Amino acid sequence: MGSCLDIQKGKLPRAFSEHEDGYVPYLSIKFFDGVEKRYSKKEDGLFATKDDLLVIGDGSGSGRIYRGYAGLVSSTFLKISSKNPKKISNNYLESVFKHLDFSRPKFRKGGAIPHFDFKQLKEVDVLLPPLIEQQKIAEVLGVVDDEIEKIKEVIKATEKLKKGLMQKLFTRGIGHTKFKETKIGEIPESWDTPLLDTVAKRGSGHTPSKKIEEYYNGGIKWISLADSNRLDKGEISETKIEISQKGIENSSATLHPQGTVLMSRDAGIGKSAVMAEDMAVSQHFITWMCGDNLNNWYLYYLLQSKKSEFERIAMGSTIKTIGVGYFQKLKIPLPSFSEQEKIAGILSAIDEKISVNKKLLAKQTELKKGLMQDLLSGVKRVAT
Repeated sequence: MGSCLDIQKGKLPRAFSEHEDGYVPYLSIKFFDGVEKRYSKKEDGLFATKDDLLVIGDGSGSGRIYRGYAGLVSSTFLKISSKNPKKISNNYLESVFKHLDFSRPKFRKGGAIPHFDFKQLKEVDVLLPPLIEQQKIAEVLGVVDDEIEKIKEVIKATEKLKKGLMQKLFTRGIGHTKFKETKIGEIPESWDTPLLDTVAKRGSGHTPSKKIEEYYNGGIKWISLADSNRLDKGEISETKIEISQKGIENSSATLHPQGTVLMSRDAGIGKSAVMAEDMAVSQHFITWMCGDNLNNWYLYYLLQSKKSEFERIAMGSTIKTIGVGYFQKLKIPLPSFSEQEKIAGILSAIDEKISVNKKLLAKQTELKKGLMQDLLSGVKRVAT
């Protein structure tokens, strides 16, 4: 690859300007994340055209790829372009780089701040079909990329809609015209504001001794921090670890009934779920078994709506956590049970739409991965 490519590392310009007129943007990680825009003179750094490929070469974001931007290249980026556009197109080059797995040790070096090993990068072998075939390959992959971006935009828009709906539904309800001021804010006049502990039975969990093998692998699903990726998805039905009845009997762990709502109160603060069957939890979680006046799915979505608040109030230097005292004093907005069901149903339908699109995104991403593997290796050829 090195013989075909011009690879240059960006650099810090001599000076910056806050104004765009007469200057070009400084293309940094903060620029692409939408956090910061700075400008400088074109001749004061390494200038990239919109055809050049920009790849983050340092830090945790190593391997992120951008194209279609003109400006000065940050020192954390590599500017990559074809030495001979008649031999290798930049569109094809972009497809090749998107196919490379930059997380592999082969491409990385360094400890605290990982960065690319330029030597290994230059020695990567790349199949170079005729230029017209390169362009066709890039077109095919570009169509799939466009479809993936459309799905991502739908997911993003739906998640934004859900956030707005939660804010509205938990403060304005459905069809109300009269409201009142309370200690937890303005809510419909007919709603109550009870302590959560008065409408749900609060519980917790424990970790049986890991030194005793018979306390584990006994068929009782046990939710722990290892299941963090399974939370915030509605029901939780699987766990990485199982404990035994003896584990429960010889510890402070409790078997909570199906439908119990759980929430992480330290690592992964605010992540929640509803148990799909009887389960136990570790001490990192707090649970609620809802009474007759509280719908468990209403509570789940209410907790979801308060995640940013939970993260804000968490205390601690090493591991932040929310003390039990907070939940003992927690008041919630409580409409009639039928309205709770309607609110939960609306949000559940939004979640279902998000889930469907995420599955579609995974399918399209897998399709792209297979196409790239076949087209960039020459296993399949495109008609020219």
